[in-house]
Amino acid sequence: NASETQSGFVGGDVLYELLNQHPEWESGVTCLLRDPTQEAIFKSNYPKIRLCYATLDQTAIIEEEAAQHEMVLHFGMSADHVPSATAIINGLRQRGGGFYIHTSGADILLDLTAEYQRPPGRIHIFDDWDGVAELTSLPDNAVHRNVDKIVLAAGSDTLKTAIVCPSTVFGIGRGPVSRKTNQMRDLTRLILKVGKGLQLADGKTFWNCVHVHDLSRVYVRLVEEAISGQSRASWNSHGYYLVENGEFSWGSVCARITEEAHRLGILISDEIRVIDMENKSDMAPAGRSVTNYTVKARALRARKLLGWSPSQSTVEDEIQNIVKEEASALGLY
Repeated sequence: NASETQSGFVGGDVLYELLNQHPEWESGVTCLLRDPTQEAIFKSNYPKIRLCYATLDQTAIIEEEAAQHEMVLHFGMSADHVPSATAIINGLRQRGGGFYIHTSGADILLDLTAEYQRPPGRIHIFDDWDGVAELTSLPDNAVHRNVDKIVLAAGSDTLKTAIVCPSTVFGIGRGPVSRKTNQMRDLTRLILKVGKGLQLADGKTFWNCVHVHDLSRVYVRLVEEAISGQSRASWNSHGYYLVENGEFSWGSVCARITEEAHRLGILISDEIRVIDMENKSDMAPAGRSVTNYTVKARALRARKLLGWSPSQSTVEDEIQNIVKEEASALGLY
């Protein structure tokens, strides 16, 4: 039996993919909901799943639930929430072990101490195959690193852990509650509210991305491997899975959003205002990844071991719908 903590964008889509592939597992799944008002919609979609209710800070409940399940998948604020991660580990240890699939995030690869500049020479590319030891020993000041360390330290012969580390996630989720992610939408809303295209410096900062449907298949493959007892998946110190399907530049995304908003008549021109680094706080509402250093990574482990082959649309393909939806929400379209 498996437990999912959270019912948000990624967790909800993983739940959909998991039970779409394995409907026979529904009665063995427990979902933790922070908002009890979501009960009706969950039950209408998944009448056989069991629900429990707690905030992430109600660690006694989380620990008790983990102790009753062979496997826990951790979503939501998992990347930064020490108490819930610790409670899951304690609960699984009480039952003698199990599987813990934790969600981190590619912000952990950012060097937040560096000033923005064009990287000298070759840009460092992280990978989770030959470079897995680097990923499991990142500096302690890295974003999400405090929780990553807790999960990595918990791995043993009886308690097997995996960390899934997605890059920018896009696409429409298929979960019962939260179906949209914020990163591209935050940037789109900022441009629409300002009424002009925006770009930070030369726009040549790069980021990886993955469609939420492709991301969900990584989790499902890990669950399948855990349940089958097969040895293809790697766990613990080698169980670090970057997830990406290519890359984009933030400058090209800013330009594409601006072009689409202009085409729809929302912006009066497709000109872009370039914001210098001294004023980078103007871009802060769009999120940290827009205003920081390039990160490039290669997700090799899931491809090699799990047979993962992403097949969904690119982030550029999604921008047209994002602009329309966000403009409509703001009353501009």
